[in-house]
Amino acid sequence: MGGLIGYLLDFPLGWLVGAMVATIPCAMAGIRVPISWPLRSVMIGVIGLVAGGAFVPETVNQAGNWIFSLAGVAVYCAITTALGLFVCLKLGKLDRTTAAFSAAPGGLSEILVLGPSYGADVRWLSLVHGMRVAVIVVAVPLFIVWAANGSLGASPPNRTIDFTFDLSPLDMAILAACLAIGVVGGRRIGLPAAPLTGPLLLSAIVHYFGLTQANPPQLALIFAQIVIGTSVAQFFANVSLRQIAAGLAIGGGITLINLIIAVLFALGFQTWLQVPFSSGLIALVPGGLPEMSLIAIALELDPAFVSLHHLFRVVLVLVLLPILIPLWADAKPTKGPTTN
Repeated sequence: MGGLIGYLLDFPLGWLVGAMVATIPCAMAGIRVPISWPLRSVMIGVIGLVAGGAFVPETVNQAGNWIFSLAGVAVYCAITTALGLFVCLKLGKLDRTTAAFSAAPGGLSEILVLGPSYGADVRWLSLVHGMRVAVIVVAVPLFIVWAANGSLGASPPNRTIDFTFDLSPLDMAILAACLAIGVVGGRRIGLPAAPLTGPLLLSAIVHYFGLTQANPPQLALIFAQIVIGTSVAQFFANVSLRQIAAGLAIGGGITLINLIIAVLFALGFQTWLQVPFSSGLIALVPGGLPEMSLIAIALELDPAFVSLHHLFRVVLVLVLLPILIPLWADAKPTKGPTTN
């Protein structure tokens, strides 16, 4: 119902944001908001199929032009992490390990798995990163649609629902195979954000070589938005208003820093790299790889460009954190879960 209201109100990414806004207060009030995580993985895989469909030869041949924007992502991550650490340590008074994982612009699910193994407080990680994702997912599409009336390279999304289902049996079989093999195989080989990146990579391959030109129907994307929007509420379960206030101070401060610097970098991308401002902004803001890929699709931006830059960001953070955390906080990974 929340997703439907979001759509009827013509809200950017209304199905996702509406579901999220409707369920977060319930979770905060202690009402159980059930979500099937396997179903969420499948829906994230659907987004991966659509994003991978953008990797046609014409797009892939431009990948060499993205080397400087990818380097910009690395610089962006370094700056935002350093400033985020200041906020977490000075405002939040968090311990060094929790502060580092809270400030890192990594993937939400990966941070929540990796952080506790080094002794970081999973409750703070859930609150800070959950707040970051929630604010970015709501604020950035609004800003992009507002910018569509200016000269920042955005265009309002087409909000017409397409109820048709015109996939051939062969196309259906190819996409289903990419989804199933991508999710399962990606997890087995340890791909970051495997439910998204596995299907995305396989979809990119079959689309690049012309095995199919089809994408999942729009109704599947709508359902994916509802499922993913609802799942965000899990990070706000039984959170008190006092904790929310503290999380807003830290997560809100980090998010504001991320957004301001992302806007500056996106303007630089547009000026020096001829990357449209809207695509550059969506590719930079750390709102979650699945969520940002979905926003790119919904706002009719380049999902290949956006997904590749977010995948690079997540891999960069996940590779560097295990190296830097022991030096920063003298913390070593443990085999079992930890609670602080």
